[in-house]
Amino acid sequence: MTDAAITEAIVKEFMSVLSEYTRVDVAIVGGGPSGLVCAHYLGQGGAKTALFEKKLAPGGGLWGGGFGFPVMVLPKDIGDMLEQ
Repeated sequence: MTDAAITEAIVKEFMSVLSEYTRVDVAIVGGGPSGLVCAHYLGQGGAKTALFEKKLAPGGGLWGGGFGFPVMVLPKDIGDMLEQ
């Protein structure tokens, strides 16, 4: 298999996933705490939801609030929701 064929397969798969989300009920810009909670509840309610985040991982300010410590304290109900 050539590099071109591999690249074509990757792009084709990406475009098929992307095209699935060109028509959504709700588009949320920002994968911080508020965006994640909104996407969660809208999805549970049956809305076709797309969440767009500019960084490689969602979470926004959650990751910077520990002053460099790799520990996060969340209220129990949020922890329960994240485990779902």
